[in-house]
Amino acid sequence: MATFNELMQKYVNSDYETLVHLAQSALNNLLPACKAVDKDNDGLFLATSIILTAIAADGYLTGLEKKFLSDALGQSEETIQKFISLYDSRMVEMVDAFADKINDDIKADVMMLITAICAVDEKISREETALIRKILD
Repeated sequence: MATFNELMQKYVNSDYETLVHLAQSALNNLLPACKAVDKDNDGLFLATSIILTAIAADGYLTGLEKKFLSDALGQSEETIQKFISLYDSRMVEMVDAFADKINDDIKADVMMLITAICAVDEKISREETALIRKILD
């Protein structure tokens, strides 16, 4: 069985298209669980919070990360920029609370989505690693 660091390196070594596919797959799997918790917003606010928490983890937003979100979500980069401006630091707490209440399969999808977003720039920072570990615990 691969160690945590080996698994993170596997994501970092993945090509762009694979990471986009992983993010899309994870998001599709997560939406029903997000809808169950975030009924008023059809799950979209919680899903947005997960994505924005991943983006904000290291405090840097690269052009490649914006392009990745655009490709993974099927939205223009202008829409993605507006989307990113919605970030609120309280989203981290909401994502952590959500992760504490979900089963391991859904938690794996949260981790996959976050990791794909974090790995797209070919490195996973200490802060991003801490977020992923927090979600998994």
